[in-house]
Amino acid sequence: MSNNIHFLDDSAISNPQQDLFNFKFYAGKIQKLIQLNSSNPEPITIGIYGKWGEGKTSFLNLIEDKIDHFEKKEEDKEYLKFHFNPWRYSNEDEMLFDFFDALSKKFYVQESTNLQEVGKWISKYSKYLKAVKISATVGLPKIFNSKVSFDISEIFQALGEDLKGDELTLDLLKNKVNETIKTAKFKVVVFIDDLDRLDKEEIYTILKLIKLNANFSNFIFIVNIDSDHVAKAIKNRYGDDIEDGHFFLEKIINIPIHLPKIEDADLREFFRKKLEQVKVNLSLSNSEKAQEMFKEIDMEFSSDLFSSPREIIRVLNSFFLGAFAIGDEVNLRDLFWIEYLKIKNGECYNFIKSYHPKSGIMEFDRTVDFNDDYNSNEKPNGTRKDLLEKFKNVNIIINNLFPVYNNGLVVLGGGKPNLDLLDRESRINSLGHYEKYFSFHNIRKTSVLKLNTIENLISENDSTNLISLFKDLFLDETQNYKVLYRIELIIKELNNKDERNFFYLFLFNNFDLIPNSKTDAYGLDYRLRLIELIASTLNKDTVNDNTDISLSLSENLDVYQLSHFTRKFNDNKSFKRSLQNSISSKAQKTFSASNPVYKNPSNAPNKMIMHYWKLVNNEEYNNHIESTIINEENIKLLVRNFPSFWNNSYFGPLEKNNYDYMKQLINVDFIYQKEKEFNPKLIKSIDPVEYHFSEIDENTPEENLEQFIYWYKKEKEDKRKLLLLS
Repeated sequence: MSNNIHFLDDSAISNPQQDLFNFKFYAGKIQKLIQLNSSNPEPITIGIYGKWGEGKTSFLNLIEDKIDHFEKKEEDKEYLKFHFNPWRYSNEDEMLFDFFDALSKKFYVQESTNLQEVGKWISKYSKYLKAVKISATVGLPKIFNSKVSFDISEIFQALGEDLKGDELTLDLLKNKVNETIKTAKFKVVVFIDDLDRLDKEEIYTILKLIKLNANFSNFIFIVNIDSDHVAKAIKNRYGDDIEDGHFFLEKIINIPIHLPKIEDADLREFFRKKLEQVKVNLSLSNSEKAQEMFKEIDMEFSSDLFSSPREIIRVLNSFFLGAFAIGDEVNLRDLFWIEYLKIKNGECYNFIKSYHPKSGIMEFDRTVDFNDDYNSNEKPNGTRKDLLEKFKNVNIIINNLFPVYNNGLVVLGGGKPNLDLLDRESRINSLGHYEKYFSFHNIRKTSVLKLNTIENLISENDSTNLISLFKDLFLDETQNYKVLYRIELIIKELNNKDERNFFYLFLFNNFDLIPNSKTDAYGLDYRLRLIELIASTLNKDTVNDNTDISLSLSENLDVYQLSHFTRKFNDNKSFKRSLQNSISSKAQKTFSASNPVYKNPSNAPNKMIMHYWKLVNNEEYNNHIESTIINEENIKLLVRNFPSFWNNSYFGPLEKNNYDYMKQLINVDFIYQKEKEFNPKLIKSIDPVEYHFSEIDENTPEENLEQFIYWYKKEKEDKRKLLLLS
């Protein structure tokens, strides 16, 4: 990150050179009219009308710029500028009295004696107002139904002014101010900003000040106003609805000037320059990638999406903070638009933030699109339907951030999401990256920077640091599936043969670094997934001779892993026979009478091992099976290997196709005879005509054994009948 980090300034411009909206031309015309009005002594109030954040203060500053420097005729007056910001005061009285105190001091500091005289009379006028206020509000509690009141002259004297001479009144003091200003040949331009930030009582006080208390001759008030806000604040004093507030405002404002419309091209240029400033103040690690994402943000800008320049600043500052915190970990384009939602529609942002998409080892092939009513064939559905209906004004942003594939909203890659690309670009709708856009940290989360380091270390053949990195990446079990997914991407995409072979060997030599506690819907744990993927990748490679690397990899695998590895190669691969021989060799060393190959029926590779073992060394394999059938329990275990294992949680029935496959691997005559020897009663009880079983329910080992007997007997009976018919 840059050492010169700062947020975008929301201050109004101070000179025409900073004007990005071309306000200066219109402001210059208004300035000219004010100057031409120099000889007119009547008080005037000019209202600059505009919504919050549209640039009223900037426009006011453009009018003020050099308003006192113009070519004057003999009767023209000099200009004295006075800025008054009512937002800094805590109550109406403080606001009112400080206005006059500050104004009088503005005259006192001038060298001209006449101007100092104006300041003196404005000071007296201010103190008289205070005296009137004190007289009207200060009293003692009632004692014997009496009340003590104060004489204004006493209060006035206490405030430092002597009433000797003429009997002073507010009107007389106001006339004195008017006379001295006329003698001094000065006009006073009072600039009042931030009126629309005040509460309704404070707004009324300022309007009263302009129209009644300070309507001196040769005064020009220029006031920034959000007319709807001000009218709403004062309406109850003059009627029942906002129109009554507008009618009263018309009596105050002599010349209404509506802020010029900001042209779309100017607003775009403003956005572009401010976005460029954000980019300069951010120094992201992948500058080329960041450059492209900033370009994408720029291209997606639309003036319809922003209500004011100030809203642009607020969105960009929020984006800057987010990019500063996690810019290297997320997609900057997506971050910008989610920060846009945060500023533009906080309720929608919080709705999305609180959403919890499903996650797990099989979930990374899904994107986040909020269509979570899985019983519905229509889209949008579920949460997305609620989201779009509730937040119609930001539907375009929702659809851009969370596209729905195959539904006409956004279709990429021929109607299917490019999941690899979404993950590599850290998109918000990628399940592995979604939460980072809202958590703003990577504690207990997978760091994209760390994942990207894997490829750098591969290119350097750096096994030592790869081991350290893998240990770090797999610390949090809840995030392991994200790491696995990135490793799978690298496996598929490595083009350099040497780097590919190095990484494959690294994985096979360091499988202990990869957790294997979780299995997917196909019964594969993390390690087996990688083994099969590497084999598939090598199998698809028609350019390189992968014999040596395939055989080298196989040496690091146990018989179970090797069966998964081998099955992914086509039979036309010259080295497949060597892999099969290796399975046979490892099976002979692994299994024994006390540890038969079929011992754990839920272990998917069992049948693969049997297949390859029998294929390579039929005699040795048959000896192993027959030598282990020493009791009925082992027969149950053997049979139990062939029914379907549904969802990796329960066994189904031994169906006909299961029995047929069993016959390819097992001498069923031998097994039947052994069962007849162990349990003749069971054999006798199974009638192939009367016996029935469910094809959908969970089955016990005893039921699977009964089904084996049923199919064996039924097949024998069918053959007997066929012989009789022939």
